[in-house]
Parts: sequence; C-alpha cells; structure tokens
Amino acid sequence: MAFAADAQAQIAAGKDKFLGNIIPGSVPTSFGTYWNQVTPENAGKWGSVEATRNTMNWTQLDTAYNYAKANNIKFKEHTLVWGAQYPTWITGLTASEARAEVEEWMTLLAARYPDVWAIDVVNEPVKTPMPAALKAGLGGDGTTGWDWVITSFQLARAKFPNAKLFINEYGTENDANARGQMLTIINLLKTRGLIDGIGIQAHYFNLDNMSAAQMTTCLDAYAATGLDLYITELDIGGTPLSELAQAAKYQEIFPAIWTHAAVKGVTLWGYIEGQTWRAGTGILNSNGTERLAMTWLKGYVTGTLPAIPSVPTNITATAASATQINLAWTDNATSETAYKVEQATASGGPWTEVAGALAANTTTYSATGLTASTAYFFRVRASNASGNSDYTANASATTSAAPAPTPTPQPSSGGGGGGGAPSLGFLTFLGVAALARLRQRAG
Repeated sequence: MAFAADAQAQIAAGKDKFLGNIIPGSVPTSFGTYWNQVTPENAGKWGSVEATRNTMNWTQLDTAYNYAKANNIKFKEHTLVWGAQYPTWITGLTASEARAEVEEWMTLLAARYPDVWAIDVVNEPVKTPMPAALKAGLGGDGTTGWDWVITSFQLARAKFPNAKLFINEYGTENDANARGQMLTIINLLKTRGLIDGIGIQAHYFNLDNMSAAQMTTCLDAYAATGLDLYITELDIGGTPLSELAQAAKYQEIFPAIWTHAAVKGVTLWGYIEGQTWRAGTGILNSNGTERLAMTWLKGYVTGTLPAIPSVPTNITATAASATQINLAWTDNATSETAYKVEQATASGGPWTEVAGALAANTTTYSATGLTASTAYFFRVRASNASGNSDYTANASATTSAAPAPTPTPQPSSGGGGGGGAPSLGFLTFLGVAALARLRQRAG
C-alpha cells in the first residue's frame, strides 16, 4: 500500500524529539498534517493478530507499518507480552506450550516487520497480572522476582537485534510505590543490557489531576537510570471534562514533558474526538476543526504561539432590572480568541465563572437570573492559545428592587343569585331602618 509522503508538515518536523500518534484500523486523512511517529493502537497486540491459534491477521498492522515506512517516520510495535489482550486460547496450554507460542509470535512478527524502530516488549508488568501459563513459561517470578520479564526481553533482543526495547507502564506518574517497582525491574534489565528506553503512558486518569511539578518528579526519577524516556500513550481530558479545561491542562503539563532533557519523544493515544478510547480526550473535532488544545499544542511545539492578550479595559456594570445586569468593556484587539466573565457578591470574591468562551471582539455581556436588590461584582479577562490576560478591575452594580406584588382582587358583592357578602350601602340601609324602629318604640 502506498502513501503520499508528507515529511515536512508535522508539528515536530525538524525538532530533536518526535510527536507521534496511534493509527487505528485505517490512517486518518489528517495524520500527516500533525504527527511524525506511529504506534498501532490495537493491531500490534498478540490477541488482535492471533485470536485464533495459528491464524494470523496482519491487515491493520500492515497498514500502520507501511504508512510509517512510506513516510520515513519511526514505527514502534505495541506490544509483545502483556497480561491483557493476549490470545484467550493461551490459558489452556501448559507452560512449555505457552513458551513455544510466544517465541513463535515474536519470530513471525520480526520476519514480517524487519524495520521496526522500537518495541514495547513488556506492557504493564506491575499493574496488569499475567496469565499463569504464559508467566510460568517465561520463568515465573524466579530468583529476581521478575524472571518472566527478563526472559521476555532476552527473547526480544534475539529476535529484534536492531530495535530499541522498551518497557511500558501506566499509573506510575503519581504513584511512587508503583514507580519504585518499575525502577526495580528496569535496573534488573539495565544490568543485563536488555533495555533501551522507558515508556510512561501518561493517561488522562492520572494527568488530569496532576501538577507539572509532580510530572517532573516522575520524569526525574526515571531519568536517573540514564535511559531515554518516552511518553507513549498521552491523553488529557481536563477537570471538569471540557475543551477549556483540556487546553488548560495541556498548557500546564505538556511543557514539563516536552522540555525534559531525558524525554526523546511523545506519542498521543488518539487525537480525533469520537475515535479516542475516552470521550473528551481528542484534540481534533470529528468534523476536522481543531480544539483549543490542538491549536495551543501546534503553536507551542513550533514556537509560533501569539502573545498573551492584553487586559480588557473600561469595564462597566449597569442594572437593567431586578434580575439582570449588563456589562460592557473595551476590546483591545490584541489577538484574543475568547473572553471569560466571572461574578461575585463581594468585591474580593469568591468568584464564579458565568461565561467562559465569549467570542473574540465581544464587548458586552448580560448577567441574568440574579437576585433583586443585591450588589454584584464582575471582572473579565481575554484568552488565546498562549494563555489568559489578567482580569480587569472589578465593576459592580445593584439589581433594582423586585416590583410590588399585584393586589389580590376583592370578592364581588354577589348579585342575582343572592350569593356574596352584603354591600356597604345595604348595611347602611339596614342600620337606618333599625334606628327608625327603635325611635318608634321609644316614642
């Protein structure tokens, strides 16, 4: 299968580290616009290739590999040995049979894909338990506690002498205990000359709740081994899950990754919304438009981010009714792409965001649903792919009093049917008549 080369279009073209992505069953038409490294999403997993024993399905793996070859970009195989997505028939084998099968799997893979740049040899050794037969066939825990991992790397080194061999794990970014176990394994492999790089998955369920400092701590710990580091399955959704929160978390975490000297490449785990394994982690909408995170990522890696916008000025607030206050400000027209408005009931906050994505060049906003006879404070800031301006000075206004309630209508005086209360005139008439009678009795 032939593909048109697009070697100069990718975000990280010409950089000293790659920025790659996964290829699922087919190559997205926009792939070459952004990425210069390939990892197959599921097609390279043993369970996908040999779901039926001795029946190999290479179709989708061929697609990913051939695309990388045609475009002269790095191809990383994912993965040889993993405690998930392995062929289910392996569990019915003896240890020796399982060993023979995993060796055959590696042999066939190496013959078909001779130019693999790197391989995730063992995936998730700490977090994902291995099927008993396969683990035993590879040596079990053994004397090191991790003999089965060492054997896997020994086999991979023999089968793929020209490929870089990685170990790959999730959840160690903010879990020092799991990271410590990984470092034990890594050092066992390093002393034997069996490992070339460390894969750190960096999924949303860790990164969305982490700081840049925590990420740096993780990278520093792995870098102390002297091995190259690779971010292998990056995805970010943001907390709460939203386009704005996603972009903010990319801006916080990604620079700590990209600028770390030991990190030699970053692979995202999908990029098109609706096609990623977790909704909200795509950075390209399904219609091909870029989300805020993609716009920022391109600008950051290429060094073409715009200047942070200037602070909006001259904010005013005017009460329009008992439930509405109208705001206005001056648009300084300095590369902003959106405005954010916050409100509070005290000049120092706490502040609540009431509008987070007003369009560029906006100069007005109406805050509604307010409480009558209440003072409200407002502030505005501009944002673009580089970040946010400072907030304006506060502007305040007090909603007007609630209108007086409409009087309740009085009951009618009754009429033809004889119902209702007697009228004042009628009562007066009765009083006069009664007084006349009294006078007659007294006379």
